[in-house]
Amino acid sequence: MYSSSAPGFGEIRQYLDHIPVIETHEHYAKYQEAGDALSFILGNYYESDFQSAGGEAGFPGGEAYGGLSSEEKYERFMRVFRRSDKTAYARSMMEGLRLCWGVGGIDTYGDFLALEEKLKGRGPSVYDEMMEKLGIRAKVVDMWDLMSYVEGVAKGSKYCRFAFSLPFFHDVHCKGDLQRLRKYLGRPVTTLDDYLESFDNYLQKCVDFGVVCFKDQTAYRRTLAYGNPDRAEAEKVFNDMVFNPRDVFGDDRVRALDDWLFHYALRRAAKYGLPVQIHTGHMAGIRNEIAKTNACHLIPTIELHEDVRFDLFHGNWPYMDEYLFMGKNYPNVWLNLCWVQAIDPVYCVELMKRAVMTVPHSKVFAFGGDTGMVEWAAGYLALAKDNVACALSELAESGWISIDEAKRIGLDWFFNNPNEFYGLGLKE
Repeated sequence: MYSSSAPGFGEIRQYLDHIPVIETHEHYAKYQEAGDALSFILGNYYESDFQSAGGEAGFPGGEAYGGLSSEEKYERFMRVFRRSDKTAYARSMMEGLRLCWGVGGIDTYGDFLALEEKLKGRGPSVYDEMMEKLGIRAKVVDMWDLMSYVEGVAKGSKYCRFAFSLPFFHDVHCKGDLQRLRKYLGRPVTTLDDYLESFDNYLQKCVDFGVVCFKDQTAYRRTLAYGNPDRAEAEKVFNDMVFNPRDVFGDDRVRALDDWLFHYALRRAAKYGLPVQIHTGHMAGIRNEIAKTNACHLIPTIELHEDVRFDLFHGNWPYMDEYLFMGKNYPNVWLNLCWVQAIDPVYCVELMKRAVMTVPHSKVFAFGGDTGMVEWAAGYLALAKDNVACALSELAESGWISIDEAKRIGLDWFFNNPNEFYGLGLKE
């Protein structure tokens, strides 16, 4: 999909196809059903390019499209797809279909029907088969229903290592939010100490279960510029909230509590030795506001919590310079290229070349699919390997590193670094 004219590209790229991989960020724990073919195709990040190019949100589901035939829906989709099929999202989506189902394209309705027929035979075996084929040894999974896995109600695959999701703890706006952990306290939550005790009880269960990190994605809603309020400020907000149970507090009104609870969680991360994954940069979907997600807003927090290891996500796209500075300047910051490999390959190649020259290469993670289906993980991984091979072969051509050094860096980025960082204990 993406290549370089550098002499070592082919050799490095072939090598990357034979190394183990750790996915540093995912959102599915086992096989997922595909549904109809068009919904399946739009069930990945390409949907945002589809909407940006003029496609309707929610297509092809809903009553508005119920009267259309399969061929009419296909033609409606293709009018938009032909305007957006050169993006990295589209290319990696199609690569996933090729790798998993041998689909060369969907340029004609006959091609689409052939894909639809293949998907009818799709079953749970595709998950394990592709994970083995891709060499994925483990994946760090962020699931909203983590406790269902902790309590054994739900079961993930053998590849899963779980992240502890933080937003439900500190992103609180009403008394109902403060009651979410009540069952782990065994009595009503009426004071801030009650709330912290309920959180600690819940966290202990998850630590005993084996969570490997914390994960926070509140950059979708708020700025990463956390303040440092004292307990009295936070407690006043908490008391107002529990005393006014039918009020929903706005962001400005809850900020002191939100910030204080976030810092409390980071102190717990230090206690348990768990790294903290943080969403930075680009967000899923369209019509987002990007400035609030720039990782540089986290600098005061990173300096405050020197004993916490921060795993900064998504290449901080499009803020490369700040990202590289943070990885270079702070011993407790690692750079994670999950998802961004499929957002902007050129950005990633440039970032990785500069990272080798500026950041210890032990502090970079090359891949996390951040998807919902194994097919999309397959396509995104292929693109990530292309990008890494491009970056490292061009550095080798320049004389900065040798081909053997490039291979070792690639292996570290895809496997050894995340294996050590998350304490997965897999054989090097």
